[in-house]
Amino acid sequence: MSEQIYIFNPEHDLCIANGDENFVPPRSAVGFAKENIDLSEHLKRPNKQRRQIIPWGWNHSLKKRLINEGIDPATLPSEEELQFIRTHSRREFALDVHSRLICRSSQVIDPDYRIVATSVSEIETFISANSSAVLKSPLSGSGKGIRFVREKLSESDEGWCRRTLDKQGSVIVERRFDIIKECAMLFECHHEGIDFIGYSLFESRNGAYSKNILASNEDIEDMIAGYIPRDTLIAIREDLTAILTDSLVGHYEGFLGVDQMICQADSPVFIPVSEINLRMTMGLIARNQYEEKIFRKMVYLN
Repeated sequence: MSEQIYIFNPEHDLCIANGDENFVPPRSAVGFAKENIDLSEHLKRPNKQRRQIIPWGWNHSLKKRLINEGIDPATLPSEEELQFIRTHSRREFALDVHSRLICRSSQVIDPDYRIVATSVSEIETFISANSSAVLKSPLSGSGKGIRFVREKLSESDEGWCRRTLDKQGSVIVERRFDIIKECAMLFECHHEGIDFIGYSLFESRNGAYSKNILASNEDIEDMIAGYIPRDTLIAIREDLTAILTDSLVGHYEGFLGVDQMICQADSPVFIPVSEINLRMTMGLIARNQYEEKIFRKMVYLN
């Protein structure tokens, strides 16, 4: 029987965005991670069991660090698998999944509330038509790579857009809404399919994660159903399961979260796919804390 080792590498999003196996994240990105056990001791102690390593998220930098710890490269994701994760961690994937949803409702926002812009002029045109917008780099994390704009781009905004376009090829531009609630659907992808794990209810500040609310799946579903019909929510969940199965199974194994929002327009509306995180999430940790059954312990890689 294999031993499962869960690794907490919260700098994952920064590593994914950088893409370099030699990337060294800033100390601030990993400062809050608590070391439960020394990784090198945990990996190298005498034991003939095969170890299944399950990190917060897979990236080139983590793979290199594990190889340096003596882990057999053959047991780690291939370069093709890591590139698949990086490509599908881009925000364009969330837009693609949103556009493929079958469920449509007057209370569910259509995918055209955002665009993938490849020029500054496209960004300016969208802002002009919507007056208030959110600019996002295709790859970023922890609230980084997000800017809020009103009416027009400032000189600083335009410079940021040009740098992002030059480095990542596009900028995601979204109509800005007043957020009522933030939630997520949590899944696990394996070689046989995708399983729905549950819901997450969380808060953020200026695009950066703040905290999760511990609650049962039933209570969170009841809360969401207070804004949109329950049958619509369930239809969206079924759509997402089918689309993610088609997109990910056979290419990715691990946890993922689909961030969602309840926003105020003329009346409350639901954004069914705000972000997709191909990694563990704080929502998964909260679900584990509440149910104590997904995983038990993580280690931190120095």
